[in-house]
This record gives sequence, C-alpha cells and structure tokens, in this order.
Amino acid sequence: MARCLARSVFAAIWAATGADEAKLFDVDLSSLTKPPLWEPTFEEYFPGWQKNEMGLGSPVVLAKPTREEFLFHARRGYPIVVADWAEGMKYTGWSCQDFAEAFPFGYMKAEYIDALPGFNRKQHDIKVIDGELRFKLGSFKPDGKTWWYNFSRPASKRYKDDPLKPKQGPYVWHVKDELSAKEKIKVQERFEAPEFLQDPLNKAKMNRSFEVWFSPGAHSGAGAHNDGYCESVVSLQLRGDKRWRKMMLPKMSFLDSFDEFDGGVYEAKKWEPDLGFLNSAKGAVIWPPGYLHETSTLPPPDGKCGSALTLQYAFPQPVQFLRAFLPRLSMSAEVGHCVAMTWSGYATMQVRGIMPTPKEKKMQEQLKKILSLVDVNQDEVITIEETKTWFAKTESLALQRLADPEFLQHKDLLISYMAEDTVAYHDMNDDMKISKQELWDSLVQWNVVRVRMHEGLKLLNRADRQGLEALEQSLDYLRREPLELPKDVRPEMKDIFRLGKGTKVLKSLKGITSISDSEFWGPARDAVEDLMRKKNRASRSKEL
Repeated sequence: MARCLARSVFAAIWAATGADEAKLFDVDLSSLTKPPLWEPTFEEYFPGWQKNEMGLGSPVVLAKPTREEFLFHARRGYPIVVADWAEGMKYTGWSCQDFAEAFPFGYMKAEYIDALPGFNRKQHDIKVIDGELRFKLGSFKPDGKTWWYNFSRPASKRYKDDPLKPKQGPYVWHVKDELSAKEKIKVQERFEAPEFLQDPLNKAKMNRSFEVWFSPGAHSGAGAHNDGYCESVVSLQLRGDKRWRKMMLPKMSFLDSFDEFDGGVYEAKKWEPDLGFLNSAKGAVIWPPGYLHETSTLPPPDGKCGSALTLQYAFPQPVQFLRAFLPRLSMSAEVGHCVAMTWSGYATMQVRGIMPTPKEKKMQEQLKKILSLVDVNQDEVITIEETKTWFAKTESLALQRLADPEFLQHKDLLISYMAEDTVAYHDMNDDMKISKQELWDSLVQWNVVRVRMHEGLKLLNRADRQGLEALEQSLDYLRREPLELPKDVRPEMKDIFRLGKGTKVLKSLKGITSISDSEFWGPARDAVEDLMRKKNRASRSKEL
C-alpha cells in the first residue's frame, strides 16, 4: 500500500513538471519506488539517532560482536565503534617510542611540518616520497634535541578558531606502500585480526593495508577531511584516547563541489558535524566512504605519545549506504571516482556491456539482460545462490575487476562474499533477495547518476556555468526536493568560469568519470594555469 501511494505521488510530480523538463531522461517515475536522485535524511537512515553530551549524535557501539552483528551494521554503513577491537592484540598499548625502537628504519610523514617555527629540512634525515617529506622514526628530532615522540608541533594555524579542532600535528607512517618487502613483513607479522573478521580474505586485506598514526601530546590530530578510499575504513586506537567529530557528505550538485582534503570543508564553510564521540584505547572507529572526519587526542595520563592503526577490511562493504546516498557520493571530490571504477558492479550485477543511458527503453533492456543471465529459475527474484552461480562464470565480470588478485587464492569464499554484498546493495526490505522492482530502482538510479555526471562534465569543461545550473535545475523532478544552487563556488570552479563560456579546459574527457580531485580537479588546475598564462601573454602582445 505504501509503495503504491509513493508511486502515485511521484507520478503526480512527474505530470506536474511537464515534458519540457524531461529532455535528458524519459523514465516514467510511476515505475519507481522513489525518484532516482531521492536520498533519505540522516535521521531516517540512522534510526535511534539522539544527541549526546556534545550536542551531536553517537555512533553504534559494539562490544565483542559476532560476525553477524558486525556484518549487519557494517553493511548498512552505520558509523561504528567496536569498543574492544584491540583486546589482547600484540600492538595494543604500543607507544610511539615502542614503534621507533622496534622499527627505526621507517620513514613517516609529519603533518603540518611547515607550521613549525624555524624548521630546517637540511638538518634531518629525510626522504622525499610523492613530493612530500618523510622523517626517520629512529632518528628524527624536530628541534635538533628532542625526540619526535616527546615533541609537540603546531597544527595548521587555520584551526585556531575552534577549541575542538586539532592543535598539534600528528605523524603518519605508510607501512603499506613505503617499505621494502622485507621491512614490511617485520611490521605486519605482529598484526592480528579481530575474532569477527578471522577469514583469510579479511585478514590478508587488513594486514596489507594498515598505516600507523602517531600523536605526541594533547590535541594532536588531523583537520576534517574525506578519504579517497572506495571501501570502509577502520581507525584502531592502540594507545591513548581520541576525540572524533564526523560529518556525512552534504547533499551535492556540481556547483556544491568543495575541497574535501585537510581542512577544506572549513574553508568552504560547510563543516556541520553530525557525530561527536570519544574513542578510547583498544577501540576501533569504522566509517563508510564519504564520511568527513576530524580527530584530536586527549591529554595522555602517562605523558606517552599515542598511536593508532588505520586500515581497511575486504568484506562486508557498506553497500546499502552506497545505494542510499549514491547521488551525493558521486559528486564527491574524494570518492566520486569510485562510482564508475568500483561500485558500478553492484548495480549492474557484473554483467558485461551495460553502459549508462538516459533512455528508459535501454534501461529496460539492461534489466531483461541481467534477469536472463542471473535469475536462473526465471521467477523474477535473484537470490545469493543464483548470484554466486553467475559470478563463478567466465562471462561475468566479477573476478575480472579485482583490486587484489591474490584474493583468487580463496575463490569460493570471495565469490560468496561478493554475492552477499551485491544482493544486499539492491535489497530494500532486508530479505537478502533482489526483486525485479528493487533491481529496476537500482538500475535507474545508477544510470541517472552516471549520465548526470557525463553531461555535467561536458558543460564544466566548457566553462558553461549557466548550462551547468540549468542541467541541475532540470533534474529537480528526480530529487526529493528542489535544489538550492549556491551563489559561491569552489575557487577552481571560479577560475574555470573566468575563462569564459566555451573555453575548453581539458583537451579530452576520455577516461574521466567524475569530478574527483584525482580525475578532474587535479588536471583542471594545471590546464587553467596554462590557459591563463597563454591569455596573459596574448594580452601583453596586443599592448606591445
């Protein structure tokens, strides 16, 4: 009854908009449970949300969870604290000094090192990796006299306006990709997985992905930022207590894009945290892609430098969160690239040849193709077993898009986990099956999100602000409520629009599937600078 009522309401909205506004997409909204750009509110998606003593929401707190309990919350993408994740682990209680003495060969990044008065890089044993400075764990003394783990450095001056923002700079040691194979083994061999993630896929993923964060003194941490990971992230507190503030990525359009790197959300004046809590030693914080987060340590009772591990596990992924908030996640400057590169396989069931389209007829063809290949008994319901059967076939893309080919050593387990996550992505009524309606809703959403990005990129790449605004407004009938376009846009977008409508920023958009920093904003910055130099040279030539 509720679904029928919802369809009738959306059908009325469709009729009220008129055909003129539906030039890009011709999907009949009455065929959908909800419009494709509809998203739940924070309170709707996180039931039971209440304000705590900080005036913010609290995450789900688990203690000694079973695998089933962890899976339930993690798959939904709820921010979680597992209070006793590190109980009994070898690294639990390790201080920064312990790490420095055990692994003196490591080189770590010193966040905000440029804010240290009188810092002279020539006085230290330094490596330059990816254009950034790295300092040796076994010898670094920031002032030339005091060990780094006993020395507090200032964080960015931009953070002085809020007492809850970090005041001291942390260090991060990228174990996963900045050590030799032999050194990496020495560090990773002491890592232990929790009881509820003891399978070989998750143990291997966590062991290969972790990095270590060091926090000397009080109020040490990182400014609010988003990570570029396409999967859930874990921060495991080994020693010390850390205060967290988190914020769901806000509703997004092309013109709402902002720098999601360190402190960018502050400068964009979008920082409105919805979660605030303390993670104590042995506890782990888990969050899905697209969740901005800020950290600041409490004063250590024993004066010792605190430590934490950041890592990723393989399964389960927060697929229901991705499905619910795909419209805004696709616009993220950090995780937007994940939609095409990583998450599309969920929506398309790993079927070959499914390309984004604005046409309902072609979407219906996609639906029929998936059902014909995956729904073995043709009852218009896809089960986990049917999905596993399909993923095991060579015609499927499931085993050909693996970020970690070593997972194939446990092929049957891998297929089982992938099938469970994929079915859960579409499943809206928690029966762990995909109805024809659920599949149709997901497919239409994915097509609309991908086509919107494709069309918007073309307009942005031609510096057409008016066209971009018109595109976004034309999609209001596909949203829960009309879009409010911002008056101000991010600096890089301003620079593009200053070039003048019709100016081509990037020579080609081939291979660019998002407005993420890695795919679009990074290359666009360089291109705009080059165009401005040429424009200035031309102006000077005319003056002469």
